[in-house]
Amino acid sequence: MPIRNDLVSAIRADAKRQFSHWERTSGLGAYTRLIFLCPGFQLALCLRFQEAVGRVPKAGFFLRRVAWYFTTMWFGCDIDPHATIGPGIHFPHPTGIVIGGEWDIGANVSILQGVTLGRGHEEPVTRSTVGDGAVLTAGAKVIGNVSIGSGAVVGANAVVLQDVPPGFVAVGVPARMIEPRSRKSDKPL
Repeated sequence: MPIRNDLVSAIRADAKRQFSHWERTSGLGAYTRLIFLCPGFQLALCLRFQEAVGRVPKAGFFLRRVAWYFTTMWFGCDIDPHATIGPGIHFPHPTGIVIGGEWDIGANVSILQGVTLGRGHEEPVTRSTVGDGAVLTAGAKVIGNVSIGSGAVVGANAVVLQDVPPGFVAVGVPARMIEPRSRKSDKPL
């Protein structure tokens, strides 16, 4: 089974994103460290592997489920195989993450520990999105048919039940939106 170019480019983007958080990123030692000592990249690699084996004719669904099971057990997270994850994903601490199958995650998104991207009880269920460059911080819960805009930040332990506009910050339970400083008036803080 040949590995498709889009899968290889996604793995390269994941590695590049991880390297952006390190001081020394050159040489074989950096790649060895990335593969063997960085659980966030290991999770991203497992997700890309699941995607690759899912493309195997006839046995792909079964193989992907087996890979999903071992990934779930190893990392203590549950990322549905039907969720789509863009290139450059960054999991600084990949424990306790739950992502439902109806989520589309954009490029260069950071997801910290304990984040839940789930669905509510709305009918019909539609695909929810996380925009490019968004950051979902520790313990954030995003529930329902919700869209997180590009560059948005969901604060720690926030419970998001409505759309977050691009560039905004969502904090609190239930979450309220805070405008970026560039959009606020020129009043001093």
